[in-house]
Amino acid sequence: MQPPLPGRPRLLVFYVAIVVVGAVGALVIAAWGQSWQSSTVFANGVFAMLGIGIAAELSSVSLHVGSSILSIAFIPFLAGTFLFPPIWAMSLAGVTVLTVEALFRKKPWIKAIFNTSKEVLAVGLACSVYHVFGGEPSVQHFEVMPGAILGAGLIYSAGNSLTVSFAVSLSEGLDFRQAWLRVYGGSVLYDLFATPVPALLAYLYTRWQLGGVVALAVPLFVVRHIYSMNLQLEQANRDLLELMVKAIEARDPYTSGHSQRVSQYAKVLAKEAGLSWKHVEQVTTAALLHDVGKIYEEYAPLLRKEGRLTPDERKLLESHPSKSAELVTTISKLRGPIADAVRYHHENFDGSGYPDGMVGESIPIAARIIMLADTLDAMTTNRPYRRALPFERVIDEIRKYSGRQFDPRLSEIVIRSPAIRRLVGATSQVAVQAIPAPLDRAVSVHSERAVV
Repeated sequence: MQPPLPGRPRLLVFYVAIVVVGAVGALVIAAWGQSWQSSTVFANGVFAMLGIGIAAELSSVSLHVGSSILSIAFIPFLAGTFLFPPIWAMSLAGVTVLTVEALFRKKPWIKAIFNTSKEVLAVGLACSVYHVFGGEPSVQHFEVMPGAILGAGLIYSAGNSLTVSFAVSLSEGLDFRQAWLRVYGGSVLYDLFATPVPALLAYLYTRWQLGGVVALAVPLFVVRHIYSMNLQLEQANRDLLELMVKAIEARDPYTSGHSQRVSQYAKVLAKEAGLSWKHVEQVTTAALLHDVGKIYEEYAPLLRKEGRLTPDERKLLESHPSKSAELVTTISKLRGPIADAVRYHHENFDGSGYPDGMVGESIPIAARIIMLADTLDAMTTNRPYRRALPFERVIDEIRKYSGRQFDPRLSEIVIRSPAIRRLVGATSQVAVQAIPAPLDRAVSVHSERAVV
């Protein structure tokens, strides 16, 4: 979660307190009248699931989407709901998360307690639903009950997503729907299809105890390791792309950092527009590469010119999206949606843009997002032909040209988004301070120079 907005800390802390009290209350209710078991099979099962849970949390993979991580700890947590009474399943999840969050990740206490509490509540809900649908936890035998298993998995996922999304909503000033789509919008199908895996772990333990756990845990962690290596390779490729873009922009102090900032704005806008995680990553990459065609020397004099462009110069500059897309398509993985977003990022919503004069929603949404992100950075940083504009003036211009140059729905998101306002304020301040301020010139912010 980002730092809370002014005026919201008390509400956020109050919400965290409610979640914590709810978790403690759920533990007390689950423990009330509970008979404690001391069999070797039961104890071994608790320690086995605890060990897998801690190992899974410690080996979680960063998704490079904010502070998001991918963890398979839900597998032993849900398996615990099928094997142990609720108090043990909830305690297993709580001890695992608190240990990793507080001792290893060194999270602030409020985050560690919140994450622990919401996990306890999610597991508690899963236990309740499993029981309602006829499931009886046991380490001796496992009865396959699809409705109970699926219900427990879905309510666990829903409990986690709802509590976290509401916290993000309070912290970042988003409405709940925006927060949920941003955090969990792309994971619904994954949660659905992953539900049988915890049930399989529970079944294997009832049949072969620790041997069954090892039989499933080893391939799970091997797959996780392979996935982690793929993510690291993708990040290395992205780092190389960023290095290339920095090298291109280093030629001109007025465009230095432009593509990185546009990529940041586009990523936030794509998330708040409710795009899937995969689509957000495509938008982010396309935004980073949207101007790579400007590496050609023919564009250098145009980018440094301080006055208006002549008709011939304007026509030449309008070829840069096509040149950029041609360069992008030389990398096979970037062909398709990413290359299309690069090619069409100067298409106006009313059809007056270039290179192909596309109209409205026929323009790829990634290109429409980059158009707005590009304009945000162009207007909030110093350029050779004018000073940076205040953010409120930028918002006025976006509102004025909504439906003409910009997608109206995306324009409204930019206008109302506290997250974009904060990000633009932070990045534009750094950008403005990094270069000398030129003399003001009477050049319209929506001339051919404003969005290049």
